[in-house]
Amino acid sequence: MSNLQIAGIILVLLIACGVVAGIAFGLWLGWIAFPVQVSNVDIADLKPEQQEEFIVLVAETFAVDQDLDHAQTRLKQLKDQKVNERVVALAKKYAAQNDPASVWLAALAEALGITSPELAAIARTATPTPTNTPLPTSTSTITLTPTRTPTLTPTATITPTRTPTRRPTATRTPAPVVIATNWIPSYPTEWPGGVYFNAANVAPGQKYWHLIKALYCDDSDKRNDCPNLPGGDTGTGIYVTLLAENGARTSAPLIVTKDNGNVATVDDIGPEKSPTDMCNCNYSYLANQWPLQIGGGQPSDKIGGMGLFSVQQQRKQSHTRYFLTFQLVTR
Repeated sequence: MSNLQIAGIILVLLIACGVVAGIAFGLWLGWIAFPVQVSNVDIADLKPEQQEEFIVLVAETFAVDQDLDHAQTRLKQLKDQKVNERVVALAKKYAAQNDPASVWLAALAEALGITSPELAAIARTATPTPTNTPLPTSTSTITLTPTRTPTLTPTATITPTRTPTRRPTATRTPAPVVIATNWIPSYPTEWPGGVYFNAANVAPGQKYWHLIKALYCDDSDKRNDCPNLPGGDTGTGIYVTLLAENGARTSAPLIVTKDNGNVATVDDIGPEKSPTDMCNCNYSYLANQWPLQIGGGQPSDKIGGMGLFSVQQQRKQSHTRYFLTFQLVTR
């Protein structure tokens, strides 16, 4: 073999070694020295199935702490104007699958102001006690970890640093659902200071009258559709609506206790109104401090101190209105 042929072989070997070394060095840089990372990913950037897990976690946490403001703040992280409808859709989806998470979702939907007979039926179903799993925040770090393969192009796998999990422990103990009252605006910070609320003391499985919604309209209040509600800007009344377990209007006596301890009569608060009355309520009368609850043999939540006081203007004897909705539910 001539010296020229030997020199050619050596040159080819050197080139091949250089190519192999370059590939190895490039893979080391991409996989070990400088791995691909993505930080500060918003909740809204998660995949749909991961967003669904997040919504269930919000509902589970709300079932524990009953903090509607925090639940709404967390849902806003999804940046979805129709997030309330998503909560309702998930409640129905999980109910069809007999998943206990449907109860938490239905209760959250009702607290967000969405009511229907179907949601009411789901929310009254017994459910496991939620475990208050910590929620991922918008500062969660999602790391792209390349899968090491012999190819030159690594395959990226998205691995969240904190993976959402909503599954309770394997041993599920049925517990009663605590149904939150939907306070509009926020209670007690945006309600008159004299207003107080006492929840009914009932045992699991017992029926009772629950205050599911309470709306306060301040003097000349433009929020929450107050100008279009009964009484208008000059109204000074308390309006009470009664619902059966299926969400339909029902009838029951109203018990209002006067300052002297006697129960108010028809002369004080008027008779129960017909379903065709323009107030679309069961009872309406002049707002006062007297506490009220629902009678008829079932326990009832109680609310009182609803005087003619303007929170926005900090003035007594103002045109204020109160709209209260009670529903017969099972603890």
